[in-house]
Amino acid sequence: MHKQWRLAARPEGIPDASHFDLTDVPIPALEPGKAVVKTLYLGVAPVMLRYMRNETDFESPLALGSVMPGRGVAQVIESDCDGLPVGAIVQARVGWQEYALIDTSDRPAPFLLPTDLPLSHGIGAVSLSGITALIGVRDIGLVKATDRILVSGAAGGVGSHVAEIAKALGAQSVVGIAGGPEKCRRLTTEMGYDRVIDYKNDNVDAALDDAFPEGIDLYFDNVGGSLLDNVLGRLRRRARIAICGSISEYLVDSKDKHRFVNLQNLGRQDAKMEGFFVFDYEEVYPDCIETLADWVRAGALNPVEDISEGIETMPQALADLYLGHNVGVRMVKVGEADLPLS
Repeated sequence: MHKQWRLAARPEGIPDASHFDLTDVPIPALEPGKAVVKTLYLGVAPVMLRYMRNETDFESPLALGSVMPGRGVAQVIESDCDGLPVGAIVQARVGWQEYALIDTSDRPAPFLLPTDLPLSHGIGAVSLSGITALIGVRDIGLVKATDRILVSGAAGGVGSHVAEIAKALGAQSVVGIAGGPEKCRRLTTEMGYDRVIDYKNDNVDAALDDAFPEGIDLYFDNVGGSLLDNVLGRLRRRARIAICGSISEYLVDSKDKHRFVNLQNLGRQDAKMEGFFVFDYEEVYPDCIETLADWVRAGALNPVEDISEGIETMPQALADLYLGHNVGVRMVKVGEADLPLS
């Protein structure tokens, strides 16, 4: 038997344990063309609230009673699937459960992870969080050495990687925005940020004036809302904005969402604002993982991970994202690898 979390109710606000049921079910049996995997780590992401509310157009509707969707690091323990050998460590859509039956038809498909690095990095730095940061900075943001760079949600799963990735690509200085003195301290001491604006305690307008007296060249946005509008009014010529997320609006009713007043500045400054979704870049995952892993090995990318133990902690791990309690990549350690790594 193994444990799995199922959706019990649709949350209006921040999800908690009452929105889930923890059940015991048989470990899945191997089927033709598939692989049985044991979950080692599970990640959480702000977009999961939209899954729970059926507010996405990129996922199938999530019925009450369904296993909570999610991606994790897992080890293949049985396989009848080419490309998923027994013993391999993979990043895959496994759901909130201790064992799963997977194949290569998912999009993104399961992918192999390097085993010379901590396996937890397969949730963040050498997986979708790191890939998202890399694509946003390099391919959407077109980072240059002279750029004046701002990152919102800097202490989150993606934002915690952006400064070091930007610097590995040649950037000289990166400013972040986060909430609370401890987060801001850790961003400068552990995550490569040169300066951090504390939106909970600082005057954000005055701090942005001081940090960017000549305007912003590159903005990596994880927050959206009024902060994005503020930045739109501060753009330099040919600035770029990479829209990664909008966590400030996930808990806001549509009638209360921010009304933008500075959008016209994109045209005035010949600037570009582009959204992107990491699932659409599957063809570059192998090259991105190789690049990110090399940076980790070289010490240029230093992952910060916020790990709790046991699948029982999954609801709290998700809630922590909306409560602002996490620093770095929030994840749950579910189990240990049983087989030699391959």
